[in-house]
Amino acid sequence: MSDSWRDRLLPASFRGVAFWVDQAKTPVGQKGQLHEYPQRDQPFFEGLGQQAKIHDLTAFIVGADCLAQRDKLLKALEEGAGELVHPWLGRMQVKVGECEMTQTRQDGGLVTFSLKFYPDQPLRFPSAAVNTQQQLLVASDSLLGSAVSRFEEAVSLIKAVRIGVKELRDSLKDVYQVIEHEFKQVLDTYRDLSLLVRSIKELPREVSAEFEGLLGDIRELKDFAREGYRGILANASQQVEAAKQIDTPKLTTGKDTTAAAQAMANLVQDALLVKLGYKVAQMPVATPVVKLNSTPAVGQQAVQPVQRLEVPVADDVLTLRDALNEVIWGAALKADARHYEVLNALRQQLFGHLTAVASSGVRLITLSPTQSQPALVLAYQRFADATRVGEVIQRNGAAHPGFLPAKDLKVARE
Repeated sequence: MSDSWRDRLLPASFRGVAFWVDQAKTPVGQKGQLHEYPQRDQPFFEGLGQQAKIHDLTAFIVGADCLAQRDKLLKALEEGAGELVHPWLGRMQVKVGECEMTQTRQDGGLVTFSLKFYPDQPLRFPSAAVNTQQQLLVASDSLLGSAVSRFEEAVSLIKAVRIGVKELRDSLKDVYQVIEHEFKQVLDTYRDLSLLVRSIKELPREVSAEFEGLLGDIRELKDFAREGYRGILANASQQVEAAKQIDTPKLTTGKDTTAAAQAMANLVQDALLVKLGYKVAQMPVATPVVKLNSTPAVGQQAVQPVQRLEVPVADDVLTLRDALNEVIWGAALKADARHYEVLNALRQQLFGHLTAVASSGVRLITLSPTQSQPALVLAYQRFADATRVGEVIQRNGAAHPGFLPAKDLKVARE
């Protein structure tokens, strides 16, 4: 029979030096410790894992050139680790253990060996992976605490009686618009700008406590499960523009009024940066894209859409990273030394996490179609996934999904 044990037997060798094998022993099963107790008939066997695969071979070299073959095998054994071709178990990487060589006058032309080989598996040292998401969350928490302290220190130096209510209200209009859009929880306390202005003048510590309480709500953000990479990146980009908008409030008269407006603008900007930190931290480093072996028909995709792991577009992530880097640098320029360190720590963690996210994403490429075509056709031909038509339309700002213009189009590489 072609599948007999003789046909499957392999010629034994170590590091390419051949020899014959009479017998091979390898431990199998589990190792452990047998516990026996006085006055008890039932022993207990404590399993300690699999037996180590130690290969004991009884081998020999025979022939007129046995001494030359012996020297080759001795040299191979002295070199240590190498490939063993086991007659019954196949090829494996091993390390040389305790071996013996036997030669007798009666057995001229025959050299016997007792060989012992240990498994040679590379050591797997533990490797540390930086958790950029967690580091970003820690930096965001630190910034909110520092922002509240900075606000309280600033207002403690302001003489409330010198604050002009009308001037302060006029200078904080843009700041209040950001609060209305980004911090709706604060509106429960400050329903209009006048209430906020009055609190800044009369009860500034309550204002800082209100923003400090935002941390609990910000921690509950779960936007990624709903919006994905595209939604997070779009919202974060809008918040970056809002942070730039309130960097410096509108000019007003009065030293104390100006200081109060700037302190409030700084507090809202810092709170917005904290929110951005938490939002960005929701984006995980994506797993590699799995390419389809075949392209399902459009009709099949209509019934059963293609399941695809979402990955970010690296260009969008890097654009957000650079915009965040710029706005935080601008905020740091007007900070004292202590707050500067906290802002810089957040900037570095944002930079590191977004760089890691971008490295797991796909890049944009430019297509130059020679004629107009529907976005559905381009998505199907390019990605084998008709459901990505919305991505093509949004990326290129197409006026109508049925007519993509015959000009350069931006699409993801994969």
